[in-house]
Amino acid sequence: MKKTRKLKFAVIAVICAVVFAGSVCGAVGVYVYDASVHAVNQQRRSLECKKESLARHGFDVDAFEAKYQVWQVEIPSTFDDHMIPANYLTQDGDTHRKTVVMAHGLNGNRLTGYPVAEMLMRSGYNILTYDQRDSGENQAPYMTCGYWESRDFGDCVNYVRRQAGEDQLVGGWGSSIGGATVGFFLGSKGADQLLDFAILDCPVSDMREIIDVFLTRKQAWIPSDFKMAMGDLVTCLKLGYRYKDGNVCDYVRNTKVPVLVFNTTQDKVTPYHMGVDLYQAMKKNKKELVTVEDSGHTDIYLDHPDMYEKAMLRFIEKNTAAEGRSRTI
Repeated sequence: MKKTRKLKFAVIAVICAVVFAGSVCGAVGVYVYDASVHAVNQQRRSLECKKESLARHGFDVDAFEAKYQVWQVEIPSTFDDHMIPANYLTQDGDTHRKTVVMAHGLNGNRLTGYPVAEMLMRSGYNILTYDQRDSGENQAPYMTCGYWESRDFGDCVNYVRRQAGEDQLVGGWGSSIGGATVGFFLGSKGADQLLDFAILDCPVSDMREIIDVFLTRKQAWIPSDFKMAMGDLVTCLKLGYRYKDGNVCDYVRNTKVPVLVFNTTQDKVTPYHMGVDLYQAMKKNKKELVTVEDSGHTDIYLDHPDMYEKAMLRFIEKNTAAEGRSRTI
C-alpha cells in the first residue's frame, strides 16, 4: 500500500511539474507574441498625434500639404483582406511623374515621412505614403516587424507603377521597421522590375533581434533564448511564420535594386550594426552607406537635412540615370 501511495504521489508530482512548466512556457510565449504583434502604442497611432509631433520639430503639416495636391486613397490589400489608407501627393495633379512610396516605422503613420517627402517633392517627385499594418487608419490586426507589411508595400508600389507609368522612376523609402518592410519587399518576385531604387533609414535588419532587444526588453530577467524560443513557437502556431523567416539580410542579398542606407552610431532602437549588416549582405546591386555620429534613431533627416537631401538625390541620380527603366519587363 505504501509503495502504491508513493507511486501515486510521484505520478501526481510529475504531472503537476509538467503542467506548471507548460503553463510557464505558454505564458512566456504569449507574452512575447503579444509584445511583438501588438507593439503599436494605440495612443500614438493617430494622424493628429503625428501632426503635433512634427510641429514640435518645426514642421507644419498643413502648410506642406497646401503646396501640393493631396489625395486620400485606399488601396486594396492583396494579403489579409484589408484596405491600405494612403496620401498621394502630386506636384499638380499629374500622376505621370517619378514617385517614391514611403513606409514609416513603429508608432508612426503616413505623415511620419513628410519632412523627407518635402525634400523629394522639391526635386519634382510625387509621393505615396501609407499607413502600415495596425498603424494610423490601417485596421490590419498585427504588426509583424515588416514581414507581412511588405505585402502592403508591394500593393502600393504596384498602384503607383500603374499611375506613374512604366517609363517613370519609382522608388521606396523605409524608416526603422519601414526599412525592414522595404527590405523584405526587395526579396520578393518582381521587385527588381517594379522598383528603381530604395532608401533605408535606420532600418531593422532582423526580426528576432528587434523583438528580443527592444520590444520585450522590460522582461530582461527572462533568459533570452528561452523567451525567444517560446515567442517563436506561439507566433508560428498563431500566424504561421518563424523568427528565422524575419532576417531581412536574406531578402536583400540578391536584389539588383540600388539601395542607400542611412544609419547612426547613436541609435538606441535599431543598433548601428543593423544598417551595416544590410549593406554588407547586398552582393549584386549598387549600394551606399551613410553614417552619422550624433543623431538618434530616425532623426538624421531632422538633424542634418541638407546632407540627407543631397545624399538621397545624388545617389538616385548616380544609380538610375544610366539604366533608366531598362529593368522593366
